[in-house]
Amino acid sequence: MEHPLIVVGVCVPERRRYAAALARATGRRLVRISELPPARREERDPIPSERSLGSGELWRFVADIGTEIDLPHVDLATDPRIPVVCVVDALHLLEDLADQRPLLETAGPGDDRGDVGARARRAVSFVEGATLISFVNWEAVDTPRLALVMTIASHLNPAARVRLSRGPADDIRALSSGSPESPLLLERAGWVHALNDEHDPHMTDARVTTLRYEQPRPFHPARLAAALDDIESGRHGHILRSAGFCRLATRASVLARWDHVGSAIWMDPLSSDIEAASTVQDIAFTGLGIDARALRDALDDAAVTDEELTAGPVAWREFEDPLPAWPSIVEERP
Repeated sequence: MEHPLIVVGVCVPERRRYAAALARATGRRLVRISELPPARREERDPIPSERSLGSGELWRFVADIGTEIDLPHVDLATDPRIPVVCVVDALHLLEDLADQRPLLETAGPGDDRGDVGARARRAVSFVEGATLISFVNWEAVDTPRLALVMTIASHLNPAARVRLSRGPADDIRALSSGSPESPLLLERAGWVHALNDEHDPHMTDARVTTLRYEQPRPFHPARLAAALDDIESGRHGHILRSAGFCRLATRASVLARWDHVGSAIWMDPLSSDIEAASTVQDIAFTGLGIDARALRDALDDAAVTDEELTAGPVAWREFEDPLPAWPSIVEERP
């Protein structure tokens, strides 16, 4: 059975042109998928059904996924047999990863698509979830910068093929000649590879580094906030992406997901029933010109001291905590 083809990317004109060309080249129907209301959505078609297509043609379509949709929420994308093509404008990748704009200006309360930096977050998640990263408009980029952006993509997703696109048909032929099945969607990201000590990108450049930071003590939230400002200043290199798991002393019973791109960071609580008791800080950093020792020192300085560690969790709850509060549905154990 043939499988659908999924196309993602935050540069809408480039993604839509690519998806349309891919549909033509493969003789498939083009389906645009969006969650936006009719007046604001990109052009949208329903996913084909057996009533609209013959059963033999049911899966012969190209799904052009709107930027407002998170890839793990697309059932098709969770099937490792289905290719996911991320279209990246080579002219703008670094800017996309630093974009402070929200994805949706009118997002409701609790919808993180309205957060500052949400567009950059979606850009990196698309790259991390792809099986093929296809660079377009690369002809206008000089060789050193092109090598840089391709290496960044390879660090963000070592499991993906990274190509300078000469057309969708050529890209799909190259993809089909490789491994028949990719890792599961949530196992493709470079930060996951780094935390598993398996980070081995196909492309390398001396300017690009990915490192793993581990620390067995929880962070003092006020000192962590100061350390984040220090890191944001660029003193320890240009951090493009960091992700993993962390624990704050003031909320010590709950493990949190650390999710950072550009100048925006999210620390989202994970339910305590899935926390790993031995996990405290385990975070992967990808960036340019990283001073690994200085970065580690800055983060180590944010961890609780010997004296604070001895004082214990009851005393930690009195620490200054300037970081955003978590939803009340997260209950910490006494």
